[in-house]
Amino acid sequence: MKKFLLLAGVACLFSANAEAGIQLNQYVSGKVSYDWNRDKVKNAVNGDLFRAHLSDENFASHVAYGVQAGFVRGELELNNSMPLEAKRDELKMKVYKYSVMANAYFDFLNCTSWTPYVGAGLGTSWLKAKQFNYAGGEKVKNFDKSVYNLGWQVMAGIAYKVNSNWTVDAGYRFADNGRIRKHENDQIMKIKSRDHSAMLGVRYTF
Repeated sequence: MKKFLLLAGVACLFSANAEAGIQLNQYVSGKVSYDWNRDKVKNAVNGDLFRAHLSDENFASHVAYGVQAGFVRGELELNNSMPLEAKRDELKMKVYKYSVMANAYFDFLNCTSWTPYVGAGLGTSWLKAKQFNYAGGEKVKNFDKSVYNLGWQVMAGIAYKVNSNWTVDAGYRFADNGRIRKHENDQIMKIKSRDHSAMLGVRYTF
C-alpha cells in the first residue's frame, strides 16, 4: 500500500511538471453538515449559577467561492447554523451562530479521481445569545447580546471527481467560534461555542 501511494505521488508530480504552467481554476461549492455542538453556558444571576451544555445535534449549510492552482485551493466560505436551545426550569436560552472563513486546502494525489485533502480556515464568527424567563407564565427577556469573534476551523476529507466540472466530497470539520461574555450588575454570562461536523457537498469548477 505504501509503495502504491509513493508511486502514485511520483506519477502526479511528473504529470504536474509536464504541464506548461499551473492553471488557475475557479469553483463554487455547496455543503450541508450534521453538527455535534459542544457549546457551554455559564450564567450567574444574584448568586444563582446556571450551567448548561448546548449539545444539540442539528444541520448547517455552507457555500463557498474558491480558486484552485495545482495541489492548493483557497476559498471564501459562509457558514450558517441552526439555533441551539437550552432550558432549565423557567429559563430558556437560544444561541445563534454564523461565520465567514478564509480557507486553504491541500489536495493529495489530485491526478486521480479520488483526492484526499486537509485544510484550515480563519475568519470572523458572529454569535448571538438570548435568554428568557417564563416565570408566572409571562415571557421576560433578561439577556440579549451578540458579538463578533475571531473564529477558526480545520477540515479533512476525500473528494471524487465525477467529470471535468463536477466533484463531490465528504469530510469532517472542527470549528471554534469563540465566546460571548457579559458582566452587567449582578449577572455574569459566559458562552463558549465549538462544534464537530460531518460534511457532504458538491463543487462546480468553471
